[in-house]
Amino acid sequence: MVLTEEQRQAIAKKREEALRRAAAYQKQNATSSSSSSSKPGPPPTSAHPPSAPTPSFSAPKPVFPTFNRQPMKPTVNNSIKQTTINNYIGQIQKSDPSSSSNIKPTISVKLKLDVGDRIKIEFYPFHSSIVELIKQVSSKSYDPSKRIWTISISDHSTISTILKNAQSVKVELDPLPQNILAMLNSFKPKATPSDLTKVMDPELIQKLFPYQKEGVIFALERNGRILLADEMGLGKSVQALTIARYYKADWPLLIVCPASVKGAWKKQINTFFPIIHRIFIVDKSSDPLPDVRTSNTVAIMSYEQMVLKADLLKKEKYATIIFDESHMLKDQKARRTKVATDLSKHAIHVILLSGTPALSRPSELFTQIRLIDHRLFTNFVEFAMRYCDGKQGRWGLESKGCTNSEELAAIMSKRLMIRRLKADVLKDLPEKRREVVYVSGPTIDARMDDLQKARADYEKINSMERKHESLLEFYSLTGIVKAAAVCEHILENYFYPDAPPRKVLIFAHHQIVLDTIQVEVNKRKLKSIRIDGKTPSHQRTALCDSFQTDDDVRVAVLSITAAGVGITLTAASVVVFAEIHFNPGYLVQAEDRAHRVGQKDSVFVQYLIAKKTADDVMWNMVQQKLDVLGQVNLSSDTFRTADKMHLRFNDPTQPTMSEYLQKTPEKEGEWDDPVESEEDPEVICDSPAPKRTKN
Repeated sequence: MVLTEEQRQAIAKKREEALRRAAAYQKQNATSSSSSSSKPGPPPTSAHPPSAPTPSFSAPKPVFPTFNRQPMKPTVNNSIKQTTINNYIGQIQKSDPSSSSNIKPTISVKLKLDVGDRIKIEFYPFHSSIVELIKQVSSKSYDPSKRIWTISISDHSTISTILKNAQSVKVELDPLPQNILAMLNSFKPKATPSDLTKVMDPELIQKLFPYQKEGVIFALERNGRILLADEMGLGKSVQALTIARYYKADWPLLIVCPASVKGAWKKQINTFFPIIHRIFIVDKSSDPLPDVRTSNTVAIMSYEQMVLKADLLKKEKYATIIFDESHMLKDQKARRTKVATDLSKHAIHVILLSGTPALSRPSELFTQIRLIDHRLFTNFVEFAMRYCDGKQGRWGLESKGCTNSEELAAIMSKRLMIRRLKADVLKDLPEKRREVVYVSGPTIDARMDDLQKARADYEKINSMERKHESLLEFYSLTGIVKAAAVCEHILENYFYPDAPPRKVLIFAHHQIVLDTIQVEVNKRKLKSIRIDGKTPSHQRTALCDSFQTDDDVRVAVLSITAAGVGITLTAASVVVFAEIHFNPGYLVQAEDRAHRVGQKDSVFVQYLIAKKTADDVMWNMVQQKLDVLGQVNLSSDTFRTADKMHLRFNDPTQPTMSEYLQKTPEKEGEWDDPVESEEDPEVICDSPAPKRTKN
């Protein structure tokens, strides 16, 4: 908290008054002691008192006798306290009893790493002397919006010396650790021309956006070993191929990606690099790898095939590797992570792509950092203790939290990671708006007892393993119960008679929900495509092209996990989630099948939620995970600001508008809205969706 000038003056006046009173009290004590010592003491008494004392009655005693009170003999504790107070006052007034200038307030100052090679200075309590000391550093800068002072990282020792030698205040300094400074100061980017057309194909470079050129330069300065963590839809694959093409002398190129996007990678190569004519797509273990090492050869395979062909890949020693959706390598113990780590040790250039590099916890960044530079963080325990709130739990090290997030983001941004947000680099990309729609209806009400039982079973389980299984059962039941209401919402709002033509992406997780949506879409005779886990990878590209180019194809029924990455469906302007997922990364990636480069319209995203179901539990989980990632600058998304409304379908007992306006608030004990807050009031529309009229 920063004190105002008026508050500081009031504190100074109170301090001076306290010192004045203390001095007066000491002076009074000294005067009282001297006066009592000058008077004669009482007559000495004999060692043996007389056997019969004789009282004197010559003069009556006054009712209220007047006498000089002798100082009370202090107890041991009081004596110590008095001595301490006297010593303290004596020290204060030793040089100048009327001045308090020798009192040095203690100020705690912490130096924290910030992005852009800057150090953030935090101090408490506020003192103007600290500000004056900071102003002595030439690289100083003040951000009025954040009310924070920063300096260049090169001035760390300078500010440390200035603060330690402060005269008017006592500074308790918490500097940056030396090993962190060494990580940043030891890095020297390689010389790279700012004009890429001088070293690469000018026609290719002209196709790139300015921010994409910056990404390529960033990678070349780090010898092609980076984590490209741009938000989904900013063209990471084109940047990665351009970076890899710069090192064509170290080809053939190996691309490892999810099986569902192998066709998309081939299409990108054909579009931007038509000169590359030897493309090996490995679909099964019997498919061959490139037999010659040329600059026009590319091998594309899934992570599963990478594991199966691990020995052969290690023998070939690929020098240039792209790992797409690198968050799939987050588990240190997974076989795919171990194989990828071995391959990256022999590679010269390693390019990781992920719009969500830490899908659930920042601790999952460790393995990806090691793939790029295994010398940066050598010990996971030390990494977890500093950045993941690591602590020893009952079953071992727990690293689920997030600490020193700004420092971690600054180190990664300096050494190996580049991340841009759509709002920052692509001004012509339409904004994405989210809306949470609470659906209800008789099918949900009819199964409410089953839902309540599933909820109770989930909440009473303590075992994490059983609790997860119980939540999966609850999740499955929720999808089945709300499927009918979901279908009606989509059809009545987007495909009503005489509705304007539009394309819609519908995402769900369970096969039974996807099947239900597909049946209802077919009943309306809407032409559609469907991509789920059963769709062969070689058919996905053709299905996507059909959706993009055929005006009659109006609907895409998609699996969140199987179709949420690696495909472009920008012909759609509406994205509807019939179900949600535990992992926020999957949801954001699925949204960005439409909200990406090439989108010419505003993208509208709807999440269909049913209250008193598993959606309540999962929606909170999703937002909490996004909040954690936000602390380390790995997620700019939040679902808390989504618009909200309630819709009920096929319920003949719905209240009239007059009844709705007169209804009372919800009763106590009902479940809270998981995304509701005081700053974001909920708009409730229990009445049915209005009928559309022909324009």
